[in-house]
Amino acid sequence: MLIGKIDLKSKQKILVTIRAVKGVQMIDVRVHTTSEDGEYVATPAGISLLPDQAEHTIELLKEARKRIGEQGNGG
Repeated sequence: MLIGKIDLKSKQKILVTIRAVKGVQMIDVRVHTTSEDGEYVATPAGISLLPDQAEHTIELLKEARKRIGEQGNGG
């Protein structure tokens, strides 16, 4: 189930999806490329997270964004 897309490059996007892995619901965050026929094709670049792992990842990402903001120049 597609949740959303993030543009990277002209033919690459990050897709956030929910999918079952061995019967377990996972949140998948993966780079996809666009094929010649316009379909998204998954690459190996990405991760699948359990819901509690996703929550922890979100908190870590928020902390990283906060620290970048504190630096003032993004680097």
